[in-house]
Amino acid sequence: MWIYLLKFSALLAIFLVFYKIFLEQATMHHFKRFYLLGALLIALGIPAITFTEYVMAQPQPVSAELVQAASLQSDPANLKESINYLPWILWGLYGLGVALFSIKFLINLWGVIKRIRNNPKEKAGPCQHVLLQDPIAPHTFFSYVFFNKKKYESHQIPQEVFWHEETHAQQKHSMDVLLIELFQIIFWFHPLVYISKHYIKLNHEFLADEAVLHKGVNTSTYQKILLAFASHNSYRDVPEPSLSNSINYSSIKKRIIIMKTHTSKKALWGKGVLLLPLLALLLYSFSNKEIVALEQKTKSTETTTQLQVAMENPTINAENIEILINKYGQLLVNSILVEMEDLHSFLLKYNQDLSKEQRSQTLRSIITIDKEAPKEIIEQVEVILTDYGVATVDIREKTYVQQEKEATKAEMKEYNALASKYNAQAKGKYVIKIADMSRLKQLNDRITTAQKASAEPFPKFPPPPPPAVGTPTPPRVIKNSNPPPPPPLPANAPEVDRIAYEKAVKNYKKGNPGLVYDHMMEDGELVEIIVIEDENNVAPPPPPKNPITHMQELAVRGATFYLNGDPVSSEKAIQLVKKNKNINIDIRGVDSVAPVVKLTTKTKGN
Repeated sequence: MWIYLLKFSALLAIFLVFYKIFLEQATMHHFKRFYLLGALLIALGIPAITFTEYVMAQPQPVSAELVQAASLQSDPANLKESINYLPWILWGLYGLGVALFSIKFLINLWGVIKRIRNNPKEKAGPCQHVLLQDPIAPHTFFSYVFFNKKKYESHQIPQEVFWHEETHAQQKHSMDVLLIELFQIIFWFHPLVYISKHYIKLNHEFLADEAVLHKGVNTSTYQKILLAFASHNSYRDVPEPSLSNSINYSSIKKRIIIMKTHTSKKALWGKGVLLLPLLALLLYSFSNKEIVALEQKTKSTETTTQLQVAMENPTINAENIEILINKYGQLLVNSILVEMEDLHSFLLKYNQDLSKEQRSQTLRSIITIDKEAPKEIIEQVEVILTDYGVATVDIREKTYVQQEKEATKAEMKEYNALASKYNAQAKGKYVIKIADMSRLKQLNDRITTAQKASAEPFPKFPPPPPPAVGTPTPPRVIKNSNPPPPPPLPANAPEVDRIAYEKAVKNYKKGNPGLVYDHMMEDGELVEIIVIEDENNVAPPPPPKNPITHMQELAVRGATFYLNGDPVSSEKAIQLVKKNKNINIDIRGVDSVAPVVKLTTKTKGN
């Protein structure tokens, strides 16, 4: 705090000296106005700027004295309690000064508002003239110009004075006055702030004088008017209002000198350009420089880091970061679902004030992955953890799928509809579409335990028949009379299929298989299964349809007909079937919207 105050004081002093030497006598009053206000703000800002430089530090050996000092510092028995009361006293005095100057400012502001309310006013263009009984000098507060009522009504106030005060109102000089008053409250103890206030208010008078002379008023005549007001005894004894711009009679001599001064444009540009190297020099000299040493990873460096951690915070506790990666590539970090792009920022909450080296001494990470988890996700997580500075990464493979997200309302509605459809089928008979079964399993994985309590139970699907190999075959029936053993269960079969498979094996060993399959193939893929569970009787298969009748039904449904690979009309196809009883018929997608019928008259020999 003291260093900051000293830098602020030095900067403000340099700006004021530059103003006194190079700018005060120059006729660039508008530039000077912003220079003086900017000097206060820049003097506040430069000491708060910090430039960081990164350098590679050489590892230093840890001495025995440093180790002993660290152990003494971390030992609570060696810590002596001592209280320094000087800062409390100084802050108390500063707060008292701020309170007194704030009260003074509010009293002055209320006095101005009260004079405006309690005295007659006359509208004069953008300004309002407030007429006072007191023998007070003309002064301005925003758009209100205060005059002595007696002199105002007797027309004893020259027109030049009206123009002078109206300039203060039009250029809003009261804004500058309020700003410097607030600075004075905060820095009530600082003499340079009072000097800045004097220069700012004096420059307001230069601006007002310049505006009057630009209206064509003779310089000598205007100077005589100012001298006449300065010699008036009634005005000399009245104190200048602190929140207003008034004719400051103590600076009449300096104002007269400035009126006679003329600065060339070349000189104005030269003085303005001179500010640029000054600002660069002050920014470099009074800003803060921070050098960050990038330590090399050596044994001595690690020892030093551990020692620094023990000295700065001897009560650091190690934490475990547990990351679950499921088969969907989702991350569950310490029971919170985190997206991959947010993982690094999420980890910063763990001892975020420590450096990467310090975190490596206090944190451990355990990654639990599903055996079906994407490998690229695992590699990305390892990179992030290494960059974050975790000491060790212990990867454990585990078949575990955590449901972090609930199923949506639309997914629940779809699941209940499909589950109800298959649960409502006649006992002992299922007509199962493979697409429905896959979708049900997918939705069931999304449903949480709480949602399953109010959802439809998952249908108990029997195991599917063995997959077809090669060219699709017509629908087939496995009869009970001479049943083969149950087909082998695929390695990735779900739990529901495993239960049904075990039941089928058990029944088969008893000589009572109880499973009859009929399946539908489409383009080489299994699309539908019909399973009949009957441990005692199996109904004989229905008689095959008449080929001509079947062809006619397919034609009505919009089937596409081919003869030896070439498309033909349905009428021609039906006539060929009637005439040639040995024709080969291959029907695909019999239950689809548009079945495909392929007729072949060629024999294998052709």
